[in-house]
Amino acid sequence: MGDRQTDKEDQADLQPHTTQRTALKVETKVTIALNFYATGSFQSATADIGNISQFSAHRCIRQVTDGLYTRRVHYISFPMTRDKQVERQIVYAQIAGFLRVQNAIDYTHVGSRAPIQHAEIFMNRNGFHSLNVQLVCNLQRRILAVDVRYPVSSHNSFILLQTSVLAFFTGPNQDCCWLLGDKGYPMSTWLLTPLQNPRAAPEHANNAIHCGTRCIIEHCIGILKQSFRCLDRSGGTL
Repeated sequence: MGDRQTDKEDQADLQPHTTQRTALKVETKVTIALNFYATGSFQSATADIGNISQFSAHRCIRQVTDGLYTRRVHYISFPMTRDKQVERQIVYAQIAGFLRVQNAIDYTHVGSRAPIQHAEIFMNRNGFHSLNVQLVCNLQRRILAVDVRYPVSSHNSFILLQTSVLAFFTGPNQDCCWLLGDKGYPMSTWLLTPLQNPRAAPEHANNAIHCGTRCIIEHCIGILKQSFRCLDRSGGTL
């Protein structure tokens, strides 16, 4: 009964506000939006598949996207209870023996159209405009935290200090565990990065174990962009 009630609530935002026969059904709106997310194609191509106008396709995509955004807290969360911490430490240690690991953090560029103002700060080294998107995932490649607010010119360490991730690892939780990041992040009491210029065998071994454990976030980003081509510029730019 609870699942049925949730389904009705999820569909409420997409229900047509008119009784006209031409009003699009919820299923049609979701299909059109998913097609756009998956292909990254222009809205006009998506509209042709649904046999609707480009404006109608745009409206469907906007409605579905807004509906997902309003429910983001139900799917993107970073529980830091003691039980969850212990559970994550155990499963991460099974990968390569790295202890006290909670999750991994990384960033990726998501292409976007040039904004009207300050377009230069969105231009990356590859010659296109993009956002510097920061993500944290768990061992199952589930995204637990994401920040999409900053242009590509923003440094990773700056974004990290502005996000909610910082609060998860400071205060009562400080020194209880590690978040794994690459060399683009600064090392801290809770953020562990590879050792710079390793020399001794234990240092090389540490970096190898670090890389073997942290690669889960790279896999997560790869799967995300393969599944949603609208994020990788292969079919168009957001």
